[in-house]
Amino acid sequence: PDGWEGIIGTIWLAEKGNGAPDGAGLLVGRGAWLLSDPCTDADHAILPDIAVGPSVDDFANALADHRLLDVTDPVDVTLAGYAGKYVNLTVPDDISECGVYRPFDPGLYAQGPGHRWHLWILDVDGLRFVVQSTDYAGTSKEHRSELKAIVKSIEIEP
Repeated sequence: PDGWEGIIGTIWLAEKGNGAPDGAGLLVGRGAWLLSDPCTDADHAILPDIAVGPSVDDFANALADHRLLDVTDPVDVTLAGYAGKYVNLTVPDDISECGVYRPFDPGLYAQGPGHRWHLWILDVDGLRFVVQSTDYAGTSKEHRSELKAIVKSIEIEP
């Protein structure tokens, strides 16, 4: 919609971006292995060290079970005609000691403290497909509503 921009697989608010305190965005990925400590040094590449299987449940449960992540319990969801799991992941309000806060890789790293990630983890004909919308407590109700409408409008062609 008007006021949003992006490139293939990623969009964000044109004027605010995806950063704190009031940005928003959306990206599409496959999910990944997790880092045992999501608070990493930006100067050193840290490889993910928690293996995650290829299924929807593997990724959703690995996120929910991670001892350092604030993740809701997975719930059943359908998006674009595909079944899967939905979770919310909330980045801590203080990540000042982190060079980068990155729960899984490859994937998005936190764009600021309190970043909220809404994850639809879908099974698309046997492949895991993750739709990730992001916002903050300061993101306007209007922008959150637009983002929800964007998610609901997604069509997947396997």
